Amino acid sequence: MAVLIDIITSVFIGGFIILMAFGILDSTNKFLYSHNDDLIVQESLTAINTILEFDMNKMGFGIPEGQNAILAADSVRIKFLADLDCNWHPDTVEYYVGSDSDLVNTPNPADRFLYRKVNGLPNDGLGIGVVTFFRFDYLTQDWQPVDTSNPLNLKTIKMIRTTMRIENPAVYGEEAQPDKTEYRTAFWQETNLASRNLRR
Repeated sequence: MAVLIDIITSVFIGGFIILMAFGILDSTNKFLYSHNDDLIVQESLTAINTILEFDMNKMGFGIPEGQNAILAADSVRIKFLADLDCNWHPDTVEYYVGSDSDLVNTPNPADRFLYRKVNGLPNDGLGIGVVTFFRFDYLTQDWQPVDTSNPLNLKTIKMIRTTMRIENPAVYGEEAQPDKTEYRTAFWQETNLASRNLRR
């Protein structure tokens, strides 16, 4: 009888230790995945911002003074003129945010492309990155917001504020609808993102 009790006790203690080991392993895996996801979203944010900064800093470059460099602007789209390759032929550059229906197969339901077009190509735009939130805001020289619904106000834009949030496309775990806070997130806001050519 004592031997049977010892066996049962040993099995119980062994099972408890195995469960603890699985719990520790799961926590370690979650930490490693989260750390890797943080790195992925930071690299994605940096890549998108590098392209944006290059184009925005060229906005209005090579455009005759007095000609409006910004052709269209709203909270999710901007179209402007810039001589990107310094060949004295202005390029038309366009950025716009796609719909979340463009990425229905990703685990994160908020994913959407940020598109870039140069001279109307490619036809549907080139997805330069995946964002979960992106917004343009436009400011005057005195930091006042510009109402872009009136096309006549486009020439008063001197600065552009970009706000961007990127989340990893999936979370660690098997939940079909994971908690929103489980997605690793990177947030970026830059206010003075515009070419000095706009301030002429």
